[in-house]
Amino acid sequence: MIGSRKQQARFQSDFYRTYYHRILNLLIFSCVIILLLIALISYYILYQPPASYYATTLGGQIIPMVPA
Repeated sequence: MIGSRKQQARFQSDFYRTYYHRILNLLIFSCVIILLLIALISYYILYQPPASYYATTLGGQIIPMVPA
């Protein structure tokens, strides 16, 4: 066994402290990624290029339609 209860408590405390900081860093990193994705999706929704429409003639030629 490890030894005294004091040492055992210290090792357990160090273990939980280390993993707490790792999980906290992963949580912060994932929140930053989520915010970047939200910003990217918002940009794509707000700044969509206008739709292009085309018509065809009876001969099969493609003619771009100009908005009226």
